Amino acid sequence: MTTATLTDIPFEPRAPHASDAEWRTRVELAAAYRALALAGITDLTYNHLSARVPDQPDHFLIKSEHLFFNEVTASSLLKYDLSGTKLSGEGKVSRGGLVIHGGLMASRPDLATVFHTHTPANMAVSVQTWGLLPLTQHSVRFFNRVGYYDFNGFEFHIDTRDAMRKAIGDKLVLVLRNHGVLIGGRTIPEAFLKHHFFEASCRAQVAALSAGRDNLIIIDDAAAEAAASEHEALGYPDANQRDWQATLRLLEDEAPAYRT
Repeated sequence: MTTATLTDIPFEPRAPHASDAEWRTRVELAAAYRALALAGITDLTYNHLSARVPDQPDHFLIKSEHLFFNEVTASSLLKYDLSGTKLSGEGKVSRGGLVIHGGLMASRPDLATVFHTHTPANMAVSVQTWGLLPLTQHSVRFFNRVGYYDFNGFEFHIDTRDAMRKAIGDKLVLVLRNHGVLIGGRTIPEAFLKHHFFEASCRAQVAALSAGRDNLIIIDDAAAEAAASEHEALGYPDANQRDWQATLRLLEDEAPAYRT
């Protein structure tokens, strides 16, 4: 196995007119797409991950609606402004992708990236009236740190942005009822890891509920809050980047085309 880390990856811009900062973000975002694909997080051509361009904060990168996650490369990513105008790239993104991603980034300057997925597990939790329960050490990371947005049809209309912004508030996770989840991040690795732990929490909850909620040991609020606060005090998830660097090593072995 190779020993690639973030600093080892070639960052010579290959997309037209891309700055070094934009190309680095393109590579990281393409890596996140490919890593989720390897983990089986896929819903045909649907779902999107987006990232703000660091030196152009009113612009963001996102995949074309015609691509699977495992087809995304750094140079294939589309570039849009926050109002939904395409600036570069071949193809287009769905209206819903623009409403969700552009809308959140416009209202949350602290967000550098937004992941939107609908997996069987996170969709299942989205329809449970109690939402994500503090059942495991993974799920307590999110205790009282998840927003919920009621289903009002497909998010194709600009006027749904305000309600979504209100629902997420200052949180990084928004469960879209009867739909899926949004995970925001201040970095791409942060969002990637939050998505991993949220997805694992949802899968564990769906499996545990097969025994009936009355038969589950639910962590009490005080212990859950203490654990969540302790986790936050350590900084971003995986502050030393060990999991993200391991993910990059995996991609160098399994899908190195992500950085082209």
